[in-house]
Amino acid sequence: MLKHDTQLEASWLQRLQQNDEQALAALMRNYFSALYDYGSRFTNDEALVKDCIQEVFISLWQRRQNAAGILSVRYYLLRAVKNKVLKSLHRYERKTFSIEAAEEYEFLQEFSVEKLIIDKQLSEEQAAILRKTLAQLSKRQHELIYLKFYQHLDHAQIAELMNLSRQSVYNLLHETIQKLRSLWQAEILNT
Repeated sequence: MLKHDTQLEASWLQRLQQNDEQALAALMRNYFSALYDYGSRFTNDEALVKDCIQEVFISLWQRRQNAAGILSVRYYLLRAVKNKVLKSLHRYERKTFSIEAAEEYEFLQEFSVEKLIIDKQLSEEQAAILRKTLAQLSKRQHELIYLKFYQHLDHAQIAELMNLSRQSVYNLLHETIQKLRSLWQAEILNT
C-alpha cells in the first residue's frame, strides 16, 4: 500500500473517532467494491453480501472509539466481511459457526482471464490453457492467489484471514506457484 493511502486511512480513522459521518462515508465509497467482490467469492447471494457489508460498516460506526487500534483498514474490513458472510451462511444452514466449520466454505473465484489476455496479449489458445490450469487449483489456493495478487495483502494478513500460520501461507503460496508452473508447462507441451 502506498504511504499516501496509509495516511488517508489514518485520517479517516481519526475523523471517525471524532464522530465524523463523512469519514465513514469515505470508507464506504473507497472499500465497498473490494468488499463486495471478496464477499461474493463465498456466496452468489448478492443481497446477503450487501447486508453483511452494511452490518460491518454499522459495527465500525458503533465501535468507532476503538478505531485507533486498526492497523490496516483494508485488512480489517476484508476480515470482517468474510466472517460476517460465513456466519450468515452457517446461520441459514442452521449450523453453529466455528473456525473449524469455516474451513469448509466455498470460495468462488473466477480469475479474469480476459483481462490477462488484453494485458499480456495472450492468444486464445493460451487463455484456454490458463483457464484449465487455474481450474485445477484447490479452493484454498484460489483464495490465496486472490488475497495476495488481487487484494495485495501481506503474508501475515493472509495468515490471519485464512486461519493459517504465516509459514503455512508461505508454503501454500510456494506450492501453488509450483503447481501452476508445472501444470502450465505440461499443458504447453501437450499442445
